[in-house]
Amino acid sequence: MKRAQSGMTLVEVVVAATIFAAIMLATTTAFRTFARSYNALSFETAKTSRIREVDSFLRGSFRDAVALEGQFEGSATEVKWVAPIDRVGSAGGLQHLRLSRISGKLALSFAPLDYSAPLKSEPRWGAFVDTYTLLEGITDLSLSYRPLASDTWGVSPQPADSRSGHASLPAMVRLQIVTSGGEWPPIIVSLDQHEALQ
Repeated sequence: MKRAQSGMTLVEVVVAATIFAAIMLATTTAFRTFARSYNALSFETAKTSRIREVDSFLRGSFRDAVALEGQFEGSATEVKWVAPIDRVGSAGGLQHLRLSRISGKLALSFAPLDYSAPLKSEPRWGAFVDTYTLLEGITDLSLSYRPLASDTWGVSPQPADSRSGHASLPAMVRLQIVTSGGEWPPIIVSLDQHEALQ
């Protein structure tokens, strides 16, 4: 009487090794895909968070703009204003702010408010805090203003006539930012102290 041999044949070993290799390949591919997806999601989340921070900062600092005669200047590509800042580097309190696009970056410059300086003198940009990059990859920045709430959008923050010669702030500011990833929805802000001047 013959005893049955135990163990696997060569064909069974090859089939088992092939199935194991296929499972390992699928597992490795799944982990690689997960890692790529996780990295892409982390990058997009960080970018979205940064955009929200910039949007919130710009809205707050424009809303809190201080009505000081001759201290709000704007054009279609740059705007300067005075606002209280909660400590950025060594800058805090009332600061001159300048927002512009420099070499594909949305840049914010700071200068301390000097009450003793002549009215039309240029602030000391970068005296305490270097120009700060809010965002990179900016392809276009355009600004427009409503000198009075009833006016239409224009490239000057001051009224065309002398209807409100005492006003030193426009009623509203609109920023349109275009990045390499696309165009943002416009940021439109009403300046609180404009109402107090009326």
